[in-house]
Amino acid sequence: MRKFETEPIVARMRATAPLVILLTALLASSSSAFGETAEMPSNGLGRVVARVNGVAITEAAMQDEIEVLYPSNSAHGGIRTAKLQELRAKARDELIVEELAYQQAVKNRAVVPMTQVRAELERIRKKFSAPAFDRSLQARGLTRQQYLKALQRRMTLEQLTREKVLLPSRQSPAALRAYYQNNLKKFERPERVHTRLILAAVDPNAGAEAERKAREKIGKVFQELQAGKDFAALAQQYSDDFYRVKGGDVGWMHRGSMDPEFEKLAFTLPIGQFSAPFRTPYGFNILKVEAREPAKLMTFEEAQAKLKIELEEKRFGELRQAWVAQLKKGARIEFVESEVAAGPRAAH
Repeated sequence: MRKFETEPIVARMRATAPLVILLTALLASSSSAFGETAEMPSNGLGRVVARVNGVAITEAAMQDEIEVLYPSNSAHGGIRTAKLQELRAKARDELIVEELAYQQAVKNRAVVPMTQVRAELERIRKKFSAPAFDRSLQARGLTRQQYLKALQRRMTLEQLTREKVLLPSRQSPAALRAYYQNNLKKFERPERVHTRLILAAVDPNAGAEAERKAREKIGKVFQELQAGKDFAALAQQYSDDFYRVKGGDVGWMHRGSMDPEFEKLAFTLPIGQFSAPFRTPYGFNILKVEAREPAKLMTFEEAQAKLKIELEEKRFGELRQAWVAQLKKGARIEFVESEVAAGPRAAH
């Protein structure tokens, strides 16, 4: 389970972001962020790709949004057209939602005050060193006023997301405990076993000779185990799977999650003993049982952290979906493009 994060509206302005990323994130807005007098790029990035209640969203904003959604794009020399189409659709939708949210904030007079924005600007300048920050603005042809306007927009979007989605999605300890008590079956942990494995792999497409060699190999390993050699050491030396680097340690596995033959042995072998060689679809195996635990009900304390993440992510998604639907209701949204524009970031 990944760590709970908010949607891109909030996530882009993390305090730890490098200066270049921070500037790029602020520029990933519709053209309204800089006003109608802003100079537009002359290399096709000024092309309008959508309009939201008459406000243009440009190719420049689209490209910056794609960099936010898929930052490895530039590092890996581009992405294939099919993936780019998917990313462009996602980026365009995100920009439309941001524009609608900002328009609502303006209408409701909920834009973050400029005094608060200036204070945030000074905090950012100090964090990245004021001279370096000012040089970065100059290198991008931005005035401080333009940056302030973009920062005000970003802070407003973050504030709206916190109020409309993030804070209401939080789950109190009492709510978590109530969910736990009402859904105890979800927290039942099946019987599980901790094993080690040595595998002499057999390719499914290999012939009889490969089968014979694998059987011969596992037989020799079995003889060494019977002679008292250490299981982990032999696994590191002979096993044909990833677990060899851990001395064959497969870790804990639940009943019902294993190959039937493997599972049968795992739950019947005495703890501390190893099996005779046996065949599975992967090849010839020797199994050792390290420990077993019976089925049990996870305590609330054991389940709480993961449960909090799951419920908050679910609620966040529900609230954001409802908010986006409300924002789009009655809005005039025009899609200007229908195909992916050819460009240096698309790879075929």
